Amino acid sequence: REAEEWFGPGPHSIEIELEYPKVQRTNPDPNMWPRIRNKFTIRLAPLDLMPHTVNLFLQQVHHGLWRNCRVVSSASHIYQIGPRYDSDNRPENQNQDDDSTPHYKHFLDRGLDKVSFQEYHKDYPHVQWTVGLAGRPGGPDFYINKSDNTLIHGPGGQTNEHDLHNEADPCFGKVVEGLSTLDEIELIPTDPDRGNEIKYPVVVVDARILVPNENPEDGWRVIEPGTKMSNNGIMPLPNVHDDISGARP
Repeated sequence: REAEEWFGPGPHSIEIELEYPKVQRTNPDPNMWPRIRNKFTIRLAPLDLMPHTVNLFLQQVHHGLWRNCRVVSSASHIYQIGPRYDSDNRPENQNQDDDSTPHYKHFLDRGLDKVSFQEYHKDYPHVQWTVGLAGRPGGPDFYINKSDNTLIHGPGGQTNEHDLHNEADPCFGKVVEGLSTLDEIELIPTDPDRGNEIKYPVVVVDARILVPNENPEDGWRVIEPGTKMSNNGIMPLPNVHDDISGARP
């Protein structure tokens, strides 16, 4: 209900802009690779399937928490995106320690760091290019499935001594535009000894909530921070900060 009150009934999309080094195969010196910006778009799951997780992600984006976070690792089956962590609570495959990256505490202070339960719906499995929440309980790190990971990220897929119930990871969206951007990220070298950490910064410049215009032929419109949906369109909200992680780049 909260998601619908703030952002309308959907469908909802998240447009993520990345800055990263463009690998040049003819130039082996990474210091000479130009840094460029490109986008990809996630279409979120319907609210009737994944209401809790979708609302959490929408709120994270709305409060600007993903700005300046990183695509931290690129394993054979997923890309993982997340904030910075202290060494004692760093999740698996999350090794970066750049102080310019927003800290996990930014999510925690807003109460927007993790889901309350491992929400999952059988009609929204972890097929290729879907997105899921990492960790137990899930969040804030999320990942993009490079392949069909229904078995390993779905119910019963990850058995270990700490996960007695062996619940599925929440799957809450799918990349629908910008796969060419992800193809370029795939070319950036990684360090297998550090959990497939990406060696050169891939930074989230911004993340924006998109909702359909009243006339579908007019495409999508942005719900800016400090605004919300209403019967009269997108309206300003008092006392909602633009973001917690710093000024918009």
